[in-house]
Amino acid sequence: KTGLTLVAHFSPAPLQVATEGRTMGFFGLFGGFNPSKCKTALRLCIGRIKLLKNKKGLAARALRKEIADLLGADKTESARVRIEGVMREEANLEAFDILDLFCELLVVRLRLIEQEKDLPDDLKEAVATCIYAAKRMGELPELGQIKSQFAAKYGREYAQACEADGTAAACGVNRTAIQKLSVAPPTNEEKLAKLRAIAEEHRVPFDEEEATKSLAQATKSPNNRGNVSGESAESVAGYADVQQAAAAAAQAAGQAQQAAAAAAALA
Repeated sequence: KTGLTLVAHFSPAPLQVATEGRTMGFFGLFGGFNPSKCKTALRLCIGRIKLLKNKKGLAARALRKEIADLLGADKTESARVRIEGVMREEANLEAFDILDLFCELLVVRLRLIEQEKDLPDDLKEAVATCIYAAKRMGELPELGQIKSQFAAKYGREYAQACEADGTAAACGVNRTAIQKLSVAPPTNEEKLAKLRAIAEEHRVPFDEEEATKSLAQATKSPNNRGNVSGESAESVAGYADVQQAAAAAAQAAGQAQQAAAAAAALA
């Protein structure tokens, strides 16, 4: 009689443990949070970020030198057209730095994420920023996998809130990442400051008055269809220069890729 009472008393605990094990283990096979897959995606993302940082860094330096040459040759208009492409690449590089740090942190703390039901406060910024960047950085496809894993862990609604511009900051997304990944074009003041900085860096003359006038005219150009067409063609050429420089830098990035592969093998 006593034995039957003990079985009846303790049976719910093993049943609960079995249920929890099925939720954490078997359910992970059908779309739930999988720590192993998440860790693999984070490590792959870190490796790709390092390669892209090297490649785009070389391209950005080459483009800055090209713009400096244009300013030195008194071709302010051409420099103005190309400056936005450089600023976009440099913004991406800053976003890469942020994501690199956050992915490294998440790899180290993944065991805690696995064990805790709720998202630890000191990891909210890292998780939210990775989710936010997933659909904004197509060059990092691993972020999509990372986002899916955290959506499985903390809920689809949470992931959607992190992605949305209106709620990203409230979810803890890094504010610098939001700024650097914004699709809004830089202001004339920001472009002017970048042109000035490049001129100072390469010690070339810079006609700030002419640059200011050129930027002001470009801002008013939508009222003139002819100007719009010319501006669009020049802008396309500016972005084409970014791609061309990136392709030229790819060869130099090959050594870094081999080094990263060797480091990954040792890890």
